[in-house]
Amino acid sequence: MNQPRSKAASQRAIKIRLIKIRGRQCERCGYEKYEILHIHHKNRNRSNNNLANLELICPNCHYEEHYLEKSWLKNNYGGVG
Repeated sequence: MNQPRSKAASQRAIKIRLIKIRGRQCERCGYEKYEILHIHHKNRNRSNNNLANLELICPNCHYEEHYLEKSWLKNNYGGVG
């Protein structure tokens, strides 16, 4: 499902700002194809777009972040992961 145009534009603006401040690479592994970098919300609150809560990471690091979180939940709480 597509995001509303204003939300998508807002996300693009945030990404551009992060790139200008932090550089054109993944903040974790240094991957340099900045066009495909994701914005990760450190506290998992997608409404909190404070720059201190945001991390510019590549798709692999983003997947690893959420995959490891699901594995931890499954191992510690018996949830589906």
